[in-house]
This record gives sequence, structure tokens and C-alpha cells, in this order.
Amino acid sequence: MQANIHKEIVTVLKKYWGYDSFRSTQENIILSVLNKNDTLALLPTGGGKSICFQVPALVLGGTCLVISPLIALMNDQVQNLKKRGISAVAITSTMNYKEIEIALNNAALGHVQFIYVSPERLQNENFQKQIAYLPITLIAVDEAHCVSQWGYDFRPSYLNIAEIRNYFEKVNIIALTASATKTVIQDIQDKLKFKNQNVYRQSFNRNNLRYVVQEEEDKISRLFKIITNIGGSGIVYVRNRKQTEDLTKFLIENKFSAGTYHAGINFNERQNIQQKWINNQIQIICATNAFGMGIDKPDVRFVVHLDLPESLEAYFQEAGRAGRDGKTAYSIILFNKQDQQKLIDNFNLAYPAIDVIKQHYIAICNYFQIAINSGAGTVVDFELETICRSYNLQAIVLFNCIKFLEKENYLTILDTGYEASKLMFISHKDDVYNFQIKFEKYEPILKALLRTYGGIFENYVHINEKDIAYKIKQPLSTTIEFLKLLDKQKIISYLPQTTIPKLIFNSNRVQPNFFQISNENYDSLKQKHLEKINSVINYTNNNKICRNSQLLIYFNEIEFNDCKYCDVCISKKPKDFVSVKKAIYNAFKNKPCTLPQLIEILNQYNSNTVIQAFNEMIDDGLLNQNEDIFYLK
Repeated sequence: MQANIHKEIVTVLKKYWGYDSFRSTQENIILSVLNKNDTLALLPTGGGKSICFQVPALVLGGTCLVISPLIALMNDQVQNLKKRGISAVAITSTMNYKEIEIALNNAALGHVQFIYVSPERLQNENFQKQIAYLPITLIAVDEAHCVSQWGYDFRPSYLNIAEIRNYFEKVNIIALTASATKTVIQDIQDKLKFKNQNVYRQSFNRNNLRYVVQEEEDKISRLFKIITNIGGSGIVYVRNRKQTEDLTKFLIENKFSAGTYHAGINFNERQNIQQKWINNQIQIICATNAFGMGIDKPDVRFVVHLDLPESLEAYFQEAGRAGRDGKTAYSIILFNKQDQQKLIDNFNLAYPAIDVIKQHYIAICNYFQIAINSGAGTVVDFELETICRSYNLQAIVLFNCIKFLEKENYLTILDTGYEASKLMFISHKDDVYNFQIKFEKYEPILKALLRTYGGIFENYVHINEKDIAYKIKQPLSTTIEFLKLLDKQKIISYLPQTTIPKLIFNSNRVQPNFFQISNENYDSLKQKHLEKINSVINYTNNNKICRNSQLLIYFNEIEFNDCKYCDVCISKKPKDFVSVKKAIYNAFKNKPCTLPQLIEILNQYNSNTVIQAFNEMIDDGLLNQNEDIFYLK
């Protein structure tokens, strides 16, 4: 029996993903799910979490209900599944009633294999009743650490996920996360009402990842050296959007290939930048923490943090985007004492007094004319500066109040450029044909839509207006005008992308005296956040214990050895640069090569020692460079 299941899941893996075998732990997780066990899968970033629920869901048939916290992450996974020929849909707050109705009707008919929803969506009683009739065979909870008040990204809406199990008593659940401490692991299973304790975890030890923490005042100069010396594809994380743009510009001015990624860039541009980076047309992505989820690029050679992350969990996820191909890669933090103070200052700003949060909640509701006891599900365009001017508010305080209101499930903010334009034909095919005969000027655009986008009569599909304009040889403005006119004529339903953030009211407006944020919950969240910040500061300050060991201890792993390659381990080793430099000299004497090739040639030496000796030889003027190739002078 077990042999048959093994053969079936490997067949599914090969058919849709092209792999011949599973990674470590994946198969055991999948078999646990297929044996109808509630299962918690704890795999580090790059460990292949999605396959752990997608493969068993395809074997089980029916529909898999996936609960995920981020619209961008949902859309990424849906698009990836569709590329593999698997039917999937994300039901989000950005969709109109008709879109949701179509998606649920298709699922009821058995035409949808994966439905992605947010935890907030599951709180809606009408939605619960709608999905109760669907052929749900598996429930998957992604980013499951959000269910725990001890997690680094706790979301109260996750606490209600277990209620959906009342509608699907025989359906088991799989929870997945890339980072969780011992307390969080227990909490996840309790809050999701696991029938039995059942945890599968893959070690957080990344043998090929070199952790480096360096106190540095001139970060940019050091960054240039890192990029030059390590080479290959990389990510540089900074705290805010302006920094990503300024850094990208500065890198380009200094002859590096770089692109900007943050949530304020429109969907099509973000996708374009991301794809160029994946295809190695761009070497470096300068990004906020909005970048990385759902992206599986194996050959990332370095991840650099120019600002300190707010938790070691977040850092581990971001660092883990390097070296997924198993080859040597580097995760580097460049910091100074001011950065540590900035982290504490930002923490203090992130927790306005409860009365201040309440005042800002009232101002938001008044601005959008949300009446008391109404407003749940309302989605509005949100321009922070306009509200600030209207009520004389500080932008940073308003933003942080909204982030806390999100934690309490009063509001949700969706940043700009989260989703591409969407379109669906709402006329019958015969009516479309007659329309283009009658109005010839619309024939090119109608034909372009029909030839470019499949399933456009059954579902809304994402479109790219620039691509359509190119195909019909019209200016973009004319193309958009055609689409709007076709929408007005009821031939299509056209939902253009908005560049304005959205604010969603998750619940009805409450009377001022009923507005509640418990002091205990507020103080608890604040204390946990402070502990996580202190863990980051302690990590950067601790130059006595191996970096890898520090991370493994934090994540409750007890079996480990010093990695021998991090900055702490290297500092403990005697550096015989004379013999290493001689070996480098002899290597280049034979033939020019790149730095990665040199490290491979001199694999008997510690790679960090080789890099340090190599850098000294460059500084001493002993080596020349032609693009990525180095040679003796």
C-alpha cells in the first residue's frame, strides 16, 4: 500500500514539477497528510513547503483550501500553479462580487483544485456557508506562525481558522512555516485544534550558507567590495522604499546592474524587474522586505542587510534566499551602533498609546464616512497624506496606528501595485462576433484579447495593457480607452489596476466607548516585539559564538557544531595568508579565472581565508580584472 502511494506521489511530482525525487523530509510530510493526520511542517526558507501540501492535494482530488496572509503571496502561488496546468484561484478583498461568485461556482463544479483565501475572509459567516458546499479534501495553513501570539508576525484573524473545521470534520489540516520556536510550535497545534501532536521538521542548519556580521561605518564601499568579490546574483535589503531607489541608482552609476523592488511599484513593473533578476539580466535586487516570498531562484550567491531586521525569524527567512542550489552563498549584515538605536527608536514609534490609536481609528472612520455599526467589508482608496492634512495628523503615527489596528483586525491596508489589471468577457461569443463586425475599429483589440488570454469567457484574467497596445499597434492611452468603452458597452468587464493603496474595514465601526484594545494584549505584544529586537541586537553584538550556532540555538536545535566559516569562526582561526597567497598566485599562473572558480580550485583552504587573501592581493595591486575574470599583473 505504502509503495503504491510512494509511486503515485512521485508520479505527480514528476508530471507537474519535473523532479524525480523529493527533498529531505518532504515525502514524510506528504505521507502523513495522505494518512489523514493533522501535520505541522517546519521547513526553512527554500525547503519546498508548497509541494508538501500541493502534491497530496492533487493526489486526494477535489479542492484544497489554502489560508495565506498576503495577497502578493497568494497571487504568486496561483500563477505558478496555473503555469503547471493546475487550476487555482485566490479570493481576495480586491475582487468584486461577480469574480468571487464565478470562482466559487467553478469550485463547486469541481473545476478548481486550489482556492487561496485570507484568514480575514474566513471570518465572514456568509463565506463560511458558501464554501461549506465545496468538495474540500485538505486544508492548508501557510505562514502558520501567524497563529501564535508568540510568533514574530502574529495576526489575530488566524485564531479563527480552526472554526472552519466545523464544516469539514473529516478533513485534516496541514500547517506550514519556515521559522518557529518551541513555544510557537506547540501553540500552532493547539490553536488549530490538531487531533494529535504531529511535527515534521527539517534542520535549520544550512551547511552552504556563510553568515557574516560586520560593524561598518562606510556600508556602501563595503557593499561594492562584497558584490565584486563574491559575484553572481544577489539581494540587498534596506528598510524603506526611498533607500531601495537611491541604492539602485547609486549602484547603476557605479556600473553595477541593479533593480528596485518595493510594494509601491506597480504590479507589471515589479513582475518585469523580478523576471529580469531571475533570468540573470539584472545582478542585484535592492528591496524592502516586500521581496522574496514565493520566489525560488536557486543561484543567489549573496543576501546583504544594510538595515537590521526586526526579528531573527525574519532575518533567517531573508538570509535563506541565498544558496538554494546547495553551493556556497553568503548572508551578510552590515551594521553600526546607530542602526541598533534606530531599531529601538522604530520600535517605540510602532506602539502609539492606546488612546492615540483610538483617536486615529475615529478619524479614519469619519474621513471615509463609515457609520457606527456598519462598514464591514468596505474597501476604499487610501491616501495617507490626504487624511493627515484633513485631520492634522503625523504620517508616521497614523501609519503605525493602522498597523496596530491590523493586528486587532479592525482594518487591513493593501499597498499600491498589488495586482495587475483584470478582464473578462461578459457577452456571449456570438454577441462579441457581431459587435466586432458592426464596429470594425474594435476588431483588432477583441482579437488580440481572445488570442492572448485563455479562459477569458469563464474567469477574470490578468492582462497587460502595454502588451495589448503593442499587438494592436496603438498607443497605450488609446488601448486603455478602447477597453473602457468595451466595458461601457457590456462586452467586457474591465478592472484596471489602481496605483492607490486600499484600506479594508474588516469589521463594522464600533462606538467609541466599545473600542477595545486590551492593555494586557497591547503590553504583551509590545514586550514580545522588544524581545525579538533585543535578540537581533544580541546576535550582531555576539562575536564569541558561531553565527550558525546562535541561530540554531534560537530555533531550539541542540545538535550542532561550529560552522567554521562565519565571521566568528574565521576570527578564531590562525590565518596563514602567506601560503594561501602563494596558492592563489600559482592558480592564476596557470590561467585567469573568476573568484568562484578560484575558491573551487583552492577547496583545501577555508573559502573566507581565500577571499581575504585574494582581496589583499587586489589591494596590493598584484591582480588585474576584466569583468568577472581575474589575472596576474
